[in-house]
Amino acid sequence: MARVLKIFFHDACFDGTTSAALFSAFYRDVIDQDVEIRPVGMVHKDGDPFDGIPLDGDDHACVDFRFCADPRMTWWFDHHPTAFQPPQLREVFEREHLATWFFDPTSPSCAGLIASALQQGWGWKPPPHLIDAVEWADTIDAAQFASAEEAVALALPAQRLAAWLAHGRTPVDTARYVELLSKSSLAEVARRPEIAAELAAVEAERADEIDAVKRLGVWAGDVIVFDRFAELGARSPGFLGYLLFPTSLYAVTGTRTDKTIKISVGVNPWAEQTRQHDIGALCAKYGGGGHAVVGGVTLRADELPRAQATLAALVKELQA
Repeated sequence: MARVLKIFFHDACFDGTTSAALFSAFYRDVIDQDVEIRPVGMVHKDGDPFDGIPLDGDDHACVDFRFCADPRMTWWFDHHPTAFQPPQLREVFEREHLATWFFDPTSPSCAGLIASALQQGWGWKPPPHLIDAVEWADTIDAAQFASAEEAVALALPAQRLAAWLAHGRTPVDTARYVELLSKSSLAEVARRPEIAAELAAVEAERADEIDAVKRLGVWAGDVIVFDRFAELGARSPGFLGYLLFPTSLYAVTGTRTDKTIKISVGVNPWAEQTRQHDIGALCAKYGGGGHAVVGGVTLRADELPRAQATLAALVKELQA
C-alpha cells in the first residue's frame, strides 16, 4: 500500500491552498512519487486547533497554520507572527527546531516561504504553473495591489479562484482544489467544468454583495464595521469594504456559519492615515491571531454573545 502524507493547511485561503499544492508537488518529486496525499483544511479557533484532529498518516506536514508541537508533525511552514499559541510553544520550536520546520514572519506569503526553503534545502524548483501561483499568493496575502479596484477585480483566474475559495467552500472542495493545483495551472483549474460554473456564480453574486456591504457598513470613528452575525452564511467583504468605504482606516467584520463564528479585522492598505495597532497581536488578546495588518478571531457557533462582545471590544481598542 502507498504511504499516506496528510497535509494540514489554512482552509478556504488562497495562500493556504497554494502552500499545500506546492508542498504536494515537492513531496511527489523528491520524497515519494507514489505517496497518497490527503489535504486537510484547518480552521483557527480559541484553544488548540489540532485537538481531536488525528495524526494518523505515515508522514505529516502543516502549512500556513499554527505551530503543532506533536513530534509526528515532521514538516511545518508558517509566516504568521502569531503562529505560536500559547506563546510557550515558541520555546518548543526553538528547543527542538527540526530541520524541516520553517518560520519567517517577514515572508509575504507562506507559499513564498516554502518555495524558498525547498529550493535552498533540497534544490527543488517548482514547475512554472506553481511559480505563478506562488507569485499570486504573495500579492494576495500581502495585499500588494495598486488599488482597491485592482484588489477586488475578477478578471484573472487567480482573482476568481481567490474569491471562490472565500465563498464558503467545503473541506472536500478545498482538498480537491489542492490536488488539482499541485498538477495544473490556475487557468486550467478555473476552466474545469465543475469549478467554472461556481466561478460564474461568484461573479454573478458580486452586484448583490456590493449592495449588501454598502447597506451594512456602520462607522465607528475611522473604523468601518460590518455586523453580519444575523445572516447565517454571510461573508466578510474583504477588500470590497475598502473599495466602498475608501476613507476607513480599519475594517471589522462579524460573520457566522452553523459551525463557527469569525471576527475579521484589517487595515485599509490604501488609507491616507497610518495604522496605530498591530492587528495580529490585538486579535491574539481575544484568542485569535494574524499579521500586523490583518487578523481574526474564530469562535464556536454557540458563542454568539461572546462574539458580539469581542467585536465591540476590538472596535473600541481600534478607536483608542
